[in-house]
Amino acid sequence: MLPLSLVSKEQLNILTYDSFTSEWGPGPSIQKSFEEICDCQVNWTTADSSGALLSRVKLTDNKEGFDIILGIDDSLMSEAKDTNLFSPHALSSSDLAKLNIDWDNETFVPFDYGYFSFIYNSSKLDNPPKSFDELTNRNDIRIIIMDPRTSTPGLGLAKWIYQLKGEQSKDFWKSLQDQIVITAKSWSDGYGLFLEGEGDAVLSYTTSPAYHAIAETDENYKAMLFQDGHAEQIEVLGMLKSAPNKKLAQKFISFAISKGFQDHIPLGNWMYPVIDGLEGSSDFYKYAPMPISLDRVYASKKDKDLWIEYWSSSID
Repeated sequence: MLPLSLVSKEQLNILTYDSFTSEWGPGPSIQKSFEEICDCQVNWTTADSSGALLSRVKLTDNKEGFDIILGIDDSLMSEAKDTNLFSPHALSSSDLAKLNIDWDNETFVPFDYGYFSFIYNSSKLDNPPKSFDELTNRNDIRIIIMDPRTSTPGLGLAKWIYQLKGEQSKDFWKSLQDQIVITAKSWSDGYGLFLEGEGDAVLSYTTSPAYHAIAETDENYKAMLFQDGHAEQIEVLGMLKSAPNKKLAQKFISFAISKGFQDHIPLGNWMYPVIDGLEGSSDFYKYAPMPISLDRVYASKKDKDLWIEYWSSSID
């Protein structure tokens, strides 16, 4: 018999977006916590944005051998399920009852959520708009957004505008064009440009000020809170049908809604966790209070294409 030190550990291969596994993201801590209970090796592969994850496994039919995709959001779930690449998650109703959000999807499991907003520096802007309509009338505010074709926050903005404006979205997008100075490929690109002073506000999340306040001790960054409500984003993970290690993948999915994973979400991914009662989260919620929420939307590919069409037609 080989010595235990020479026996190779089981491998779990996860595809996610790059900020999740960065040194300041939650990935390294989550990996350490899971490996302590699984006697396995977690291998991360990353794409430059969450929007690229689904495209990657579709193009290759998962020939790269991923067990799990972590980081697509609720706007892509329907399209992802239609690929027939994913297996049911097999969590029980009692497992899902632990969640602090309503959830009944049989394929994907949420691991965090947030609400889209525009972030600004209150030391430079002391009278932020309180609605989308007010924002379009503020020619003194330069905003940075993300491309909805390549970025889930960009797609989230298109969804948000459609939820509020419906068939008038095209006209609304046109009225917003004077304020938009940059349309970035990804959230990280756009947010970085905002921090460099290239815009007065940037599309992000109501939770972003918590990062600046807690990690950087800078309370100047605030979220514009709109009276007409904010669109929700739920990030999910799912197991691929062709996963090389389905048993280990299922174990990780269960782990994703436990404290061992969720403890690292508020102060690691800077999003709202999907379970309550986490230690040390009170400061996070102090700087990331819940906004007025619009109804949840589960989008089809047709919906997504329509949102993008309204955006693109406004810039022709």
